Amino acid sequence: MAVIAQWPQPAQATAPALPALPGVSADCAHAFAALYTAEFGRLAGYLAALTGDADLGRDAAQEAFTRLFARWRSVREPRAFAYVVGTNLCRHHWRQSGRERSAVATLGAALPAGRPAHDPWLRDLVQRLPVGLREVVLLHYYADLPIAQVAAAIHRPVGTVKRRLHEARAALAVAVSDSEPGATS
Repeated sequence: MAVIAQWPQPAQATAPALPALPGVSADCAHAFAALYTAEFGRLAGYLAALTGDADLGRDAAQEAFTRLFARWRSVREPRAFAYVVGTNLCRHHWRQSGRERSAVATLGAALPAGRPAHDPWLRDLVQRLPVGLREVVLLHYYADLPIAQVAAAIHRPVGTVKRRLHEARAALAVAVSDSEPGATS
């Protein structure tokens, strides 16, 4: 005769007390908590399957429930709202990552074939420049923006950008000459 193990039934516990939220009635808080408890796992699983990324699925589900809670009183179908918002968040992620991939591909295709390799030594010298000089060097030489666009980007006159580039080149020339072999410090 086989003995079947029976697990004791858990005692009926009362629901944990929810913290009092300003402007939120206890009924609303309990209704939201019940929906969250019942649906979060399913929504996160659905979004993880949709994106192929479990972390992204959980993050999107959490954001969907956060947005639902902010609109709790005006939403007629909270479960559907959470699923629609979660799906839209994943769509936004796809569009954003698509734009990023496109930009990286465009930048990669725009690099000339004979371009020298990245030189961390020079980049370190640029990083040591004061912020005002460093930003114009990075925008003009690294981002390859014309002086007029650099001026527009930092909200300064073209003459100021030209002066800062001149000062930055002079500072870099001093730094390069100091770091050459045989230079005395």
